[in-house]
Amino acid sequence: MRKYIKLLKIAVYLGVLLPPTILLKKLKLPGYKAWPHWVHKSMCNALDINVKTFGHALEGSPTLFVSNHVSYLDIIILGHVIKGCFVAKRDMIDWPVLGYLSTLQRTIFIDREKRSEVHLQREEMQDRIKDGDSLILFPEGTTSDGGKVLPFKSSLFGVTENYIHPQADEEGRPLELMVQPVTLIYRRINSMPANRMNRSNVAWYGDMEIGPHFKDFLKINNVDVEVHFNEPVSRNLFKTRKELSTYCQRTIEKHMENRVRRMDD
Repeated sequence: MRKYIKLLKIAVYLGVLLPPTILLKKLKLPGYKAWPHWVHKSMCNALDINVKTFGHALEGSPTLFVSNHVSYLDIIILGHVIKGCFVAKRDMIDWPVLGYLSTLQRTIFIDREKRSEVHLQREEMQDRIKDGDSLILFPEGTTSDGGKVLPFKSSLFGVTENYIHPQADEEGRPLELMVQPVTLIYRRINSMPANRMNRSNVAWYGDMEIGPHFKDFLKINNVDVEVHFNEPVSRNLFKTRKELSTYCQRTIEKHMENRVRRMDD
């Protein structure tokens, strides 16, 4: 019965929020970029996902948010608390519901297998930032079991190379591109601490199929998630994208290891 109630709530929320979201995006009316975040918030509510934030997402200028990746649920969770566009694998567009929602949030779909498109994809991401959009990046390139952070792919930080901010400060110098590491932790599942025994109820990784996994997830009573916004840093502090990638990974790992160790003890 629980899963049917959740599905009904999803249908109601989407029925109410999608029409204005689609219309505003099509006409590019003021506020059209904000509506998808209300949709993601409603999805968290429908699925009984309680999100608690620590720190604040940087606002006021385009920012590259860098997060670890655990599940397809990360999309609605981060989409709820961050005003930005996702950078995702192209096959995500075929996901049920989430694929369509991602297009409304103007997700940038990339295909890392086609090296001939890498330059064009990088230009598209830089153009988005120059137009005032923040981006949300999952540098692991895949999902993990939620108990660790996988190695970051430094190539995905290519968007930060040779980037010149379209605005300038009071002295005429281009503003710096800011990067903010984000640590995503699934803290409690069914009101019990998340650990290596139950984390697979929310983590989607390996050869798991999304359909059966989501059906099982609908049976869960509730999930508590923590989103830690770490201190933002300037891209200019790092000589190479690899240095930036390493810094972001270590920063996210630090929070992850401390919190997960307590949950597994």
